[in-house]
Amino acid sequence: MAPSARRTHAPELFAPLHVAAVDGPVGKVFLESDGALITRVSFEALTGNRGRRPAVLDEAARQLEQYFKGRRKTFDLPLLRAGTRFQRLVWAAIADIPFGSTRSYREIGERIGGRAMGRTVGLACGSNPLPILVPCHRVIASDGLLTGYVGGLWRKRGLLVHEGALPRDLFTGT
Repeated sequence: MAPSARRTHAPELFAPLHVAAVDGPVGKVFLESDGALITRVSFEALTGNRGRRPAVLDEAARQLEQYFKGRRKTFDLPLLRAGTRFQRLVWAAIADIPFGSTRSYREIGERIGGRAMGRTVGLACGSNPLPILVPCHRVIASDGLLTGYVGGLWRKRGLLVHEGALPRDLFTGT
């Protein structure tokens, strides 16, 4: 075949991304990557490319396993934070909440400019494509109640107990 007749491999624009699954105390967590960035975290099964997993995905799985074993409090991963300007402001504020701490939706709203209402901050938290890595589970109601979480309130509670932000239940061990 003549050099000019060779076919070059073009990237597939809508090909499945790479996926890894990690078992943890809140069930199986699925990590998705485009090969360079972590693009999504899900508590529901994701399907992905069956090819060789990229190093960034292996590293994300390793860090998440360390987190679940109590050996990691922060994540150092390249993340795709695709969202509106407001959502990205909220997610940046959430990312600054330390391990084992919580903030209210109102506190996050005040931090990003004072005009954001707790409900709009809650909507941005609910749109977070990277739960756990961008720790929206650390955001609670002003009265201390646990409210909405993409993985269910039992997972939110489990993550906060894991981090020591909530006490373990004496009777259930959680």
